[in-house]
Amino acid sequence: MADGASVDIPSNASAGETERNKDSRVELVQRILASPDFVRSPQLSKFLLYICTVSLQGSGQNLNEQHIGVEVFGREPDFDSAADTIVRSHALRLRKRLEQYFQRAGRDEPVHLIVPRGSYMPVFMSAPERLAPVLPGDVPGASLADAVPAIAGRTPNLSFGLTSDPAHVVPVIGAEVRTEEPFMTVPAKRHRSVLWRYRVSSGFLAMLFIGLAAAFGLHLRTHFRAERRHLLWGRLFTGDQPTRIVLGDSGLVLFHAVARTHVSLHDYLNNDYTQQVPYLEWDHQPVDPKLADFLLHRRYTSMADAMTLAHLLRLPEAVPERTLVNYSRDMHAEDFYSSNLIIIGAQEAVPWLDLFENHMDFVFSLEGAEKHSAFLNRHPHMGERMDYNSYTPETKAKVYGVIAFLPNLRGTGNALILEGLSMVGTEAAIDLAIDDTKLLPILKTIRRPDGSLPHFEMLIESDVLGEGSGPARVVAIHLHEGLS
Repeated sequence: MADGASVDIPSNASAGETERNKDSRVELVQRILASPDFVRSPQLSKFLLYICTVSLQGSGQNLNEQHIGVEVFGREPDFDSAADTIVRSHALRLRKRLEQYFQRAGRDEPVHLIVPRGSYMPVFMSAPERLAPVLPGDVPGASLADAVPAIAGRTPNLSFGLTSDPAHVVPVIGAEVRTEEPFMTVPAKRHRSVLWRYRVSSGFLAMLFIGLAAAFGLHLRTHFRAERRHLLWGRLFTGDQPTRIVLGDSGLVLFHAVARTHVSLHDYLNNDYTQQVPYLEWDHQPVDPKLADFLLHRRYTSMADAMTLAHLLRLPEAVPERTLVNYSRDMHAEDFYSSNLIIIGAQEAVPWLDLFENHMDFVFSLEGAEKHSAFLNRHPHMGERMDYNSYTPETKAKVYGVIAFLPNLRGTGNALILEGLSMVGTEAAIDLAIDDTKLLPILKTIRRPDGSLPHFEMLIESDVLGEGSGPARVVAIHLHEGLS
């Protein structure tokens, strides 16, 4: 293949020439896929068809290992390609099958297809030049009869008209052959019949390919439109303004745990908590100021926040150009007035939640000398408690979380708050919020007659299972019709 050259379409080619070049490539791929080696291997066929389709559509820049693993082999978008080598192993097999095809069934193809090592971009190459037929005049002293075996052995498409006299052997290519004896002819009708059948079958395969591509495109469009009607995410990812995903400040949570003191939003914004560092104690022992200051200035966030972020960014509604990711410490007050918001973490990790408490029924609170956390129920409905915490004998094996869907501070967008009394409680709220099989049936029970979703708060309860949480149960739902 070293002597081959890429088959490129010149920039000044006519539209008809361009279309013929494209058709020849598509037909070559179809012939390869119809060969026995590929018919017996659906995965390799799917691999080859996909990379050729993407390349011929001009999107070859997307052909990388991660993308092919997702689109061809059904892997998750974040799969570890270093550990899972399915794409590389299939690429190796594909290269070998292509070599076998052009050595056997496709040995007469004028154009060859290769997938170079280190790349997944298919390359169409002109076939290597074959040795020219040896004719009698080329070799001194050789007769035409001597040339027949050499020509027949190297030129499969060469036909011969034979008579009883070797001197009457006449080599021809693709045309009717006549000799001095009229009954010895090889008609070209058979050649034309085979060519006609080949063209019909190629046309049928091309139509089938186009039909399958159209059906697949229609399926994608239908699926995409269905996802766009999501009751919750369709309100949080909109085309008129950005959506900010706010990740919790885990350094601040560690500071709370060590210092046993709560940092208000005012102190958080003005950095006043650093004034308290020299006077903090842990079990009646002074806290090393360097440790407290170190925790306060680390940019940590929890694994729960990171996993939630990965899920949100894969939602069809999350258009990259309008989806922003912010660390809690980097936010400004005006951001809560002009954006859609998804806030992950309790008030200990995101002090900005103070701004929404005036509109909330379930409010995070630290109570007692031990600073136990609880959700205070400011407007309890019938059968509901005044507070929910995990420090009573009845609730010590339970965790609580809140899912709150509220307007932003100016009412021009929406905010989703996912918080818990602890990281486990936050994880329970997150698990319910991203599980459509559980969340959508609940949302459908509270939506308005016109199908729209009112603002709401949902208090959930979950059992502690080791260091995680079990399935979430809805304890209370409060609707906020006046806020919509």
